[in-house]
Amino acid sequence: MPTLRHLVLLAVGACVIAPLAFAQRFAPGEIGCNATRSFPVLPLHTNGRFIVDRLNRRFKLNSVNWYGSEGADYVVGGLQLEPLAAIVHRIRCMGFNSVRLPWSNQMYESDPVVGNYALTANPELQGLHAMQIFDLVVRALTAEGVLVILDNHNSNAEWCCGNDGNTLWYNNDYPESSWISDWEGMAQRYRDNPLVIGADLRNEPRINATWGGAASTDWHAAAERGGDAVQSVNPSLLIFVEGVNYALDLTGVAALPIQLSVSNRLVYETHDYSFDYSNLSGYSQLAADLNQEWGYILTSNQSYTAPVWLGEFGNCHTAANCITDTTASDGSGGLWFASLRQYLAANDVDWSWWAVNGTETTGSGRTYGSEETYGVLNPYWNAPAVSNELPLPALSVLGALQTIAAPSQGPGVQTSYPPLVSMTLPLPGSTVASGTSLLLAAAANVSMSSIDAISKINFFANGSVVGTATSAPYTVNWANVPPGNYTVSAEAVTASGKTAFSESIPVGAVDYAAHASRYTDAISINFVSYAVTPMAPTEIAGVVPLANWNQAGVANSGTLSNLLDENGVATTVSVTWSAPNTYDTSIPDLPGNYGMMKGYLDNSNTVPSTVSVAGLPASFRRYDVYVYFNGDNGSATRVGNYRLTSVDAFGLVHGCAGQLWEGSTITGADEADAYFSGTFTQASGGSAGNYVLFVGCTGASFNLAPVHAASTDSQVRAPVNGIQVVASGK
Repeated sequence: MPTLRHLVLLAVGACVIAPLAFAQRFAPGEIGCNATRSFPVLPLHTNGRFIVDRLNRRFKLNSVNWYGSEGADYVVGGLQLEPLAAIVHRIRCMGFNSVRLPWSNQMYESDPVVGNYALTANPELQGLHAMQIFDLVVRALTAEGVLVILDNHNSNAEWCCGNDGNTLWYNNDYPESSWISDWEGMAQRYRDNPLVIGADLRNEPRINATWGGAASTDWHAAAERGGDAVQSVNPSLLIFVEGVNYALDLTGVAALPIQLSVSNRLVYETHDYSFDYSNLSGYSQLAADLNQEWGYILTSNQSYTAPVWLGEFGNCHTAANCITDTTASDGSGGLWFASLRQYLAANDVDWSWWAVNGTETTGSGRTYGSEETYGVLNPYWNAPAVSNELPLPALSVLGALQTIAAPSQGPGVQTSYPPLVSMTLPLPGSTVASGTSLLLAAAANVSMSSIDAISKINFFANGSVVGTATSAPYTVNWANVPPGNYTVSAEAVTASGKTAFSESIPVGAVDYAAHASRYTDAISINFVSYAVTPMAPTEIAGVVPLANWNQAGVANSGTLSNLLDENGVATTVSVTWSAPNTYDTSIPDLPGNYGMMKGYLDNSNTVPSTVSVAGLPASFRRYDVYVYFNGDNGSATRVGNYRLTSVDAFGLVHGCAGQLWEGSTITGADEADAYFSGTFTQASGGSAGNYVLFVGCTGASFNLAPVHAASTDSQVRAPVNGIQVVASGK
């Protein structure tokens, strides 16, 4: 059985979590990734302006938001693409020590069954209710040693924010009595899990919310009532109280601080985004604004002194200037992000990035499955997102966040901490042609305030060093990769000798030249457009020349059943596809290969295409999949990732060619000014071509997810013109 199970036994002060067993869908040995970070002795409390553990040592929250449960899907995002255990493991391996987990009163009270569409990669969760899955998410996070802050995000299950009926802590559907009783229920539900450390009482009180004043809008008084109710159930929880005006304004704290029944548990919370500023000129302006809004609360020995947690801040990851910039005129938010990180480092503020999500969930102005451009993860949810510029590797949000992770102030703080390191390339499950090169890249940093520095990054394959990088960007070209399956990882070493290891990434190299071309059956599918002549049944096309191409894709989405095999015989196989657009290229509209390669499914910059093939008969016990791509991108080179995943009988995601615990991903470049000219060229490892080949695939169904990588222009694409599923006869 291709799975790895282990028991996690966490000692938490005097408390011990009973052994928690759950299926791990990642490589052996990964439990050590970034494991040199210290773990607090729980429970946490506050000491002046700092959050500290039971031994009174500073514990800095480096958190990430994981949204979805609060909205119309009633479940965290990403479970349609990656196993739950893989996502929570990845969160920890990226260096986050805590997760802000939103929920809504509607989700808690109605507790519906979650739709199967949101759980595709977790079939064992299908049929469960929202709170059952929420419990499992909390359990999985805390079993990994990741702390959880529960966030009452909305009353109604919807996308936040604005004048949406959720502007206060109550509304007509969910009065204050419901808000309080629901919080008491949540506190009781997780009382026996000491790694659930906080209650964020309400997300972004806004518009009519006040700090003091009329009882109907007085968030200050309501927060005291809500906080006391939570503490009556679990006095160990930290109570997070957000400011008014979308959590931006905590100026009222100076004259009217929060008073809770249990002392030393109060943390104020603020949010901050680039769009909260008009004509930001730089760090000095931002620092002045933040000092006035909430920074003053960090001043020692005042009646209002308390920790402040930046519970939400976020920006795009799609371009390098989203991450670091010197001007505000381009609207990227990069100047804001760089200035804010400088402020957070100077004042050593606890924080939580919005969001970890690689894709959007359902909501107003959102497209389910579309790329979350503020996400730490990529649209596959399996690696840190990097910006879209070529050449790779590009900057990552994760790398920027690594520079503000370690504490620099407070009791028990050291002068330097181990670095943080995470692999950014290759993607898990990447497959290349043996004998070619594989680009390895890592994000690695120490804190801005550290006296230490990164000295080198060692890259490993199956435990052996294959290269070392001594300057950023940290990359190595692993040349002449032998055939086989590998795990690759990175070790960061600082000038003072401190070290840290990344997660392990599965990759594979296929000897295509030695791959047998013996086929017993085949099914071919062509995605066309309105401007392309459909192929006739007698037309032969493909790297494996076959007739009877099934014509799909005239519409942007649909399902085609009873697909014909190469002999024109109807089968049990079906294909379902969805794409934002279908287009055609500038190549001739001619029979055969030209006709197959002329039309294509096209994703937009953020909304990917999907193709699912189901019902493969027993004769396709083992098969190869050819994916053809040829977009009309003119003078731009665009790199696309093509990920193929199947789910086995045990509910485990797997790929092809023996990759058992990730899907298989092949990267290919649609080269500038290069159109199909009658000869097929195989792409591998980001090289130019017009098809990629997955070999040794198994499973009665599979999903193909084409997602952009990078481009030389502002448009990013991963087109699909056609696919062939060829039974290998083995």
